[in-house]
Amino acid sequence: MKRLDYDYCHAAPILEWMSHKWALVTLLRIEGICADNNGPARFGDLFRSIPQISEKMLASTLDYLVEEGLLERHSYVSVPPKVEYTLTPIARSFLREISYVIEWGQLHFEEIMASRQNT
Repeated sequence: MKRLDYDYCHAAPILEWMSHKWALVTLLRIEGICADNNGPARFGDLFRSIPQISEKMLASTLDYLVEEGLLERHSYVSVPPKVEYTLTPIARSFLREISYVIEWGQLHFEEIMASRQNT
């Protein structure tokens, strides 16, 4: 993946997170699953909760988010293998801030979709 110019723009990493096709969706689903379960999210739960994502893409996205410091991955030696994911403090902070953008998008969804149909 080509990186943006970090010297020019210190917001570049955030723009990269937001432009990664499945990153934000995955973070939001992990946040929801962790809240619902009062504990970590497992791969299978995530896969079932994100329509249209392949297992390979989900695994790749999770690896990316771990590398970026947004997720913690905990694997356990068991049969079948057990892997759990939790948000890091920086991810929780990011989602808190991005929630305003998400709310704005939900508020203007119909208008956005109507504009897309007109072009």
